[in-house]
Amino acid sequence: MAMTGNFLRDIEAEDFGAILIRFKNGAIGTVVGTACVYPKNLEETLSISGETGTCVIGGVAVNRMETWNFASAAEQDAEVETLAGANPKDVYGSGHTALYRNFMNAVSTHTQPLVDGEEGIKGMKIVLAAYKSQKTGLPVKFDDLQFSTLEMTREDVKVK
Repeated sequence: MAMTGNFLRDIEAEDFGAILIRFKNGAIGTVVGTACVYPKNLEETLSISGETGTCVIGGVAVNRMETWNFASAAEQDAEVETLAGANPKDVYGSGHTALYRNFMNAVSTHTQPLVDGEEGIKGMKIVLAAYKSQKTGLPVKFDDLQFSTLEMTREDVKVK
């Protein structure tokens, strides 16, 4: 289920959106995005919490590890914990460089990239399901999703 709206920005798309997702295992997740923060973007945050741990990545460009707490230790904990609280330089303009490099390496070495097209499609299906839910006002089943952004109009994101 999703709700979006165009509240403050004179743009053709939404400037706020919220998605509520129920996963097959019954877990519930939320995704919220907004461009309605003034006087400037204050921070972005990605929080993942589960039965055995929590990870929070924050900072103006989602470039700072805030929290890394898990019930049991893992190999990467020491490496990740050294990032906690670090405040790296602004990553705007270079934030995807490592993914591009990984993809080009995968193509030239005939190996799998970290993120392939199948994973990208999953993210796009979430966005398309959110738009369909906004347009219809109803929850959308992910498995039988048939929707295109071409079905959206500017009126679909205006706050009524």
